[in-house]
Amino acid sequence: MSKFKISQSALKSFFDPNVCDIKWEEMYLNGYRTEPSAAMLDGLVFEQHVIGGSRGGEVYEIPKGKTGKMLKRETDLMALCEKSIQTMNDLEIELIDVQPEWNVGDLTGHPDALVKYKGELAIMDLKYTGVREDESCRWNPFAWADLEHKDFRQALHYIEMYYQEHGIYLPFFYLVFGKSGWCKFIMIDVSGSAMDDYRMLLDSFRREFKAFKPKPIGKYEVCRKCPVLCDKRTNKPNIETITI
Repeated sequence: MSKFKISQSALKSFFDPNVCDIKWEEMYLNGYRTEPSAAMLDGLVFEQHVIGGSRGGEVYEIPKGKTGKMLKRETDLMALCEKSIQTMNDLEIELIDVQPEWNVGDLTGHPDALVKYKGELAIMDLKYTGVREDESCRWNPFAWADLEHKDFRQALHYIEMYYQEHGIYLPFFYLVFGKSGWCKFIMIDVSGSAMDDYRMLLDSFRREFKAFKPKPIGKYEVCRKCPVLCDKRTNKPNIETITI
């Protein structure tokens, strides 16, 4: 356990009932990586242009058309990038450290940026999304309406890491830009009980990880979409019986 660094994504996936143990092991213990989807690539390019960097210093590009020119997908994205940069300037958000790598104890994290907002240090997470502004995260985890149903463990993870290292609870906010042009500024007001709950979750992970023995999930609807082609995958749909 001492060699494994707990990231916020590893923690969330570990307790997600729809993530197979085999996939989790491949991704977080064996370094398995997949190519980003088109939507993910758009988000990475957006992030790269708006704050000036991507995680690990990688450079991403949207494929050009047959003639080598930008496709409408890219020109629209670049226009949104310019608008988003202006919005950040209007909000007086000053970038201090872009894509830092944090390692504190057995925790690791890569926040998008450490910034100054209204003269105070804060953690910012930049989001790009193709969903509608009013789409509920109750049904879509990538949506940004009905925030009482949103999973904010990412924020808690970075707040906890900074507190462990510096003894200060930094403000954390999401700056979310929609493909259609909408924007949301979401400040996370974290309670002491939320931090206590997150620390208990970390302790639960540490205990369960020590005894971790990966088992296949055995769900056809999960296996059929899994990029890890293991020999434990279920190729037949589950039989459902209903009495009428």
